Amino acid sequence: RRGFRPRVRAMDSYDRTKLPDQPLVIFVAATAGDGACPDNMQTFWRFLLRRDLPRTALARMQFAVFGLGDSSYSQFNAAARRLSVRL
Repeated sequence: RRGFRPRVRAMDSYDRTKLPDQPLVIFVAATAGDGACPDNMQTFWRFLLRRDLPRTALARMQFAVFGLGDSSYSQFNAAARRLSVRL
């Protein structure tokens, strides 16, 4: 309706080399256990932490991060917060 063609992918199954070319990305991240990234985000997270990833690689990408988790844990939504800061 508004010109969007959304695609839903697990973070680890997404081709990360295409990420810099995406104008808008909405991330949904659950916190596993006490602040850990979920299993299907591990490879994606390591990609974002690479030293050879230029600081400006994702500068043109607009994004939103939605965090899911259990607020009774001390590290509630830690994975989503770290992802947002890193992006």
